[in-house]
Amino acid sequence: MSNQNILDHGAKGDGETDDAAAIQATIDKCAAAGGGRVVVPAGRTFVAGPFELRSKVEFHLEHGSCVVANPERGLYTDQVFPGWDDGTKWIHATGAEDIAVTGSGVIDGRGRAFVADRQPHRHWPASGRPFMFNFEDCRRITMEAVTLRDSAFWAVHLLGCDDALFNGIRILNNPLMPNCDGIDPHRSRNVRIIGCYIEAGDDCICPKSEAGFEHYGATEDIIASGCTLVSSSCAIKIGSGTYGEFRRMVFDSCIIRNSHRGLGIQLRDGGVVEDVLFSNMFIETRFCEQFWWGDATPVYVTAFEREPGAPLGVVRDIRFSNIACRSENGVYIAANKTDAIRDITFDNVSVKLDRWTTYPGGNYDRRPSVMEPERSETPTSGFHLDTASDITIRDCSVTWGENLPEYYRHALCATNVTGLTTERLKGDAAFPDRYEAVVTE
Repeated sequence: MSNQNILDHGAKGDGETDDAAAIQATIDKCAAAGGGRVVVPAGRTFVAGPFELRSKVEFHLEHGSCVVANPERGLYTDQVFPGWDDGTKWIHATGAEDIAVTGSGVIDGRGRAFVADRQPHRHWPASGRPFMFNFEDCRRITMEAVTLRDSAFWAVHLLGCDDALFNGIRILNNPLMPNCDGIDPHRSRNVRIIGCYIEAGDDCICPKSEAGFEHYGATEDIIASGCTLVSSSCAIKIGSGTYGEFRRMVFDSCIIRNSHRGLGIQLRDGGVVEDVLFSNMFIETRFCEQFWWGDATPVYVTAFEREPGAPLGVVRDIRFSNIACRSENGVYIAANKTDAIRDITFDNVSVKLDRWTTYPGGNYDRRPSVMEPERSETPTSGFHLDTASDITIRDCSVTWGENLPEYYRHALCATNVTGLTTERLKGDAAFPDRYEAVVTE
């Protein structure tokens, strides 16, 4: 096995010279020798345009090293999604096996160079933004300890991959940059996300299933545990691209704070989401500027068609267990067709509602969807259920804080729900002298 330093193959590390060719030469030499470690040495900043990782090669960043994206947009021409304006390749691998990115150094996507318009609540991006990492049709991927910073688009995209481990990495994206996801398993399987810290200007962890990649199959067997997540949109979201199947996912022992939405399932495209467990979490959600998808909901499960006449699949067999929520909005479960959402269980879920931001409330965000209006003005309840079946709420509670706006209402409001079971639900209405604790219609 080979051990190669990129300085020995012509890299300058002066923070100005594009070292992509030297990095690629080092990777290729390591691969040709049967694999090994490519070392990015400490104390230097290496500017680089696109380069490709190879099978059996570990890309190792020493403490104090930094690889930063070349800001020249014209370098990023290899498109992952045909027809998309964004989603080009920077650091990438296709059809590779046994690849790793390790060490305590930094990879900087220089997302700030891909901003077209800086506004107070968002940085409007330029087109052609690259993924920081794009892995397609790869097997046995490991990413450990590294820091990923300021990605211009999704930080880590797994497309059609199998057996990936993300252990103790940090993703520090610009919270004002749209579409800066953390880790997106896309039609991939056997993915473990363990002990990571993720700040994202969109979803932190987001399993997807977009159209056009059906040959890669389902998104399944996903575990995320022991993570801390901060999101301008949704901390953990399944969707909204749901053209395929999602199954067997566990999200456990995570802390979600200062986020626009906590746990989300957005069925929009006729797929199936089933056998998902969310457990042992603390969730804090708040309102943000309304440009961002979200509505301060700690739990959000919706099934609406993306476009008129589109098929609508099903969300089923979903469990929420041992979850404590502090939020400016309540749990929201809603569909526009009977049986699109069924068999949902809440077990020992506490919801404390209060207001501490000045953004407008009293609404639920249904984007993207055919629903009109997409942002519905609806009174806020601890649990708001609309058009679903076989919902169980067991050993749950709703409490209210000191700042109670007029649109705060019930502990539970259920409309068009068949098979609703409540066992030991604790909590009054926000204003007990005016409203009932539980309302079913």
